[in-house]
Amino acid sequence: MTLTDPAQTRIRDGALTAVDLAATFVLAAECALTGVQADFDLFGILVLAFVGSVGGAVIRDLLLGEHPPAPLRDWRYAALAVAATTVVIAASLAFGRVADFTPPIWIDVFEAVGLALAAVAGARKSLDYNLNGASVVVIATVNGCGGGILRDVLGARVPHVLHEDFYATAALAGAALMVVLMNRFGVRKDMAGTIAGVAIFALRTAALLGEWRLPHLR
Repeated sequence: MTLTDPAQTRIRDGALTAVDLAATFVLAAECALTGVQADFDLFGILVLAFVGSVGGAVIRDLLLGEHPPAPLRDWRYAALAVAATTVVIAASLAFGRVADFTPPIWIDVFEAVGLALAAVAGARKSLDYNLNGASVVVIATVNGCGGGILRDVLGARVPHVLHEDFYATAALAGAALMVVLMNRFGVRKDMAGTIAGVAIFALRTAALLGEWRLPHLR
């Protein structure tokens, strides 16, 4: 097998695909809630949900040299994004704008689930490509945060990654933990990914509830 043909170097990993799709659904729902909260129209909500849910995975695959990226060649990514958006829109039509009476902290905690899933998917796929530990951590962090950055840019907001201290930090720490567990302690990939995902979610949620902050200049 040569490395010159992307079609031949694509990784076939059922567990990875499952985690990636789960992340897509969760992040799409969170982005749809953000769109409702920002008073986007129906098309705008759908665009925000799709871009925000698959953006990190697209950037990840481009960095890995996998073309076209998984979300653009597998219909299930778009289908899950549309399904999650439909649920949010239907709930808003039935009960009123759900984002308006959903506590912001709940939306952030829900996003933490997507962050954990996406970061683990990025780490797992990078490991499948036999990348070194530092590269795994970088790509996992990009996978976890990339969609959120695009969501915030489209929503004309300062990206969370630039001012929420334990957003990218949580993804980075979880990915590093996964690498250490596998490389130093011989933990199986599935178990290491589960532990890393729980750690990312716990760290992000604890930071939200405890209002943890890294040092700022003022």
